Amino acid sequence: MSQSRARAARRQSPPPRRRAPRIVRAAGPADLLRHIPDLLPAEPEDSLVLVLFAGGPGTVSRTVGAMRVDLLHTEDPAPLRAWSASLLGRALLVEGVTGVAAAAYTPDAFAPSGRPPAAAQLRAVCRQAERMGLEVQGRFVVAADGWGSLDDPELPRGGHPLALLEPDGPRPARRRGVVARPARAPEDEHERFLAQYVDWWQRPEGPGGVLHGVTLGERSAPRPAACPAAPSDPPGPEAEPSAMDRYRYGGDLDRLVELIEGVLAPHEDTDRPCACRALLLALVERQGLIPMLLGQVGWGPAFGRELWTAFAAPAGRERTGERLRAALGGSRFRRPDRDRVDAAVAALQEVAAHIDLPRHGAAVDEALAWLHWACGASSTAGALAERALRQHADRDLAPMLLDRVRRGVLPDWAYREDPSRPDPFDALLTPPRTGGPVRGGSRS
Repeated sequence: MSQSRARAARRQSPPPRRRAPRIVRAAGPADLLRHIPDLLPAEPEDSLVLVLFAGGPGTVSRTVGAMRVDLLHTEDPAPLRAWSASLLGRALLVEGVTGVAAAAYTPDAFAPSGRPPAAAQLRAVCRQAERMGLEVQGRFVVAADGWGSLDDPELPRGGHPLALLEPDGPRPARRRGVVARPARAPEDEHERFLAQYVDWWQRPEGPGGVLHGVTLGERSAPRPAACPAAPSDPPGPEAEPSAMDRYRYGGDLDRLVELIEGVLAPHEDTDRPCACRALLLALVERQGLIPMLLGQVGWGPAFGRELWTAFAAPAGRERTGERLRAALGGSRFRRPDRDRVDAAVAALQEVAAHIDLPRHGAAVDEALAWLHWACGASSTAGALAERALRQHADRDLAPMLLDRVRRGVLPDWAYREDPSRPDPFDALLTPPRTGGPVRGGSRS
């Protein structure tokens, strides 16, 4: 596929689907706290959560998201001020935010005197929010033995019962925020998965054929329509390639894009392990291939065709490389499709149940780390990146992610709906352009 065709496909591809907003009306503090876990990728524990609100004077405020950080365990004013300033500085980057509510989740209990735990941290954060011009809409603590508001003059000693914060119904299963490894697959599935993994490097449409030109013969057996990665018959004696076939680029890149889309398609339990899971491992294991895979997962088949085309044909590679760095680095690039990211997380968790080698575990954890970071789950991303590097220290993407997590850097799309569009405030911060140097001396 030529670069011109890839650009045309990118221009014609529809924008990623946006999830319909879930409308929740909070009638009071208990209602708000009951819904905070639904705004986060994982249950908040030993954390401080900022619920971000948008709304002008005389309008009803609505939530635009939530931010979670580890709770700072000190009451020393100096580190509390620095911590609060850093946290609120990130909150101000969110497009349209006008107010916040702060909630501390702590394993500590209320003091015998009735003083709520984490009160110093809440006061420091809310004072900083007011200094920055944000309206503080609540200061809450959820402790081991009760919950309450620092602004409630009638807060009972020991707080309100935690039962008041229980959801009305079962919460939806969380598809992110899982760091523990899944249970190991049954032995027969495990062996079948490893055989499929080896098979992918022998198939013409696999990474070996499409990307490295190592073609081991064509296969004519039909594949079920449910998943394009369904295994086919083994190669026959005529499969031995010529030297020209072995070392040429010329595989069907559209076929590879189709296979990756099959990874993200819904699968029945009876399909496990589908051969596309083995292909997923083959791609994330290779340092040079995981960026293209993540790019297609996040931004769709049109962007995937552009990336794989640039990989196989050097023409136009520099421009595509810049776009890929902007996408994976979380800079001025449009937001990835969350449904596709969720599907990839589920597929990688299934892969993790079928592998034993540390290098395979590191590759899967590295991919999971980026997918979590792209969704704003920074703490989970950091834990996964650390685990990847413990298993295999030579991974390339994990150190970059870990550095961003430790510096508190999230993708630009965590703060703005579409970072690829110019921010109107940038014009205010950019010095005006002049017509050139003044001739004939300085002007006073």
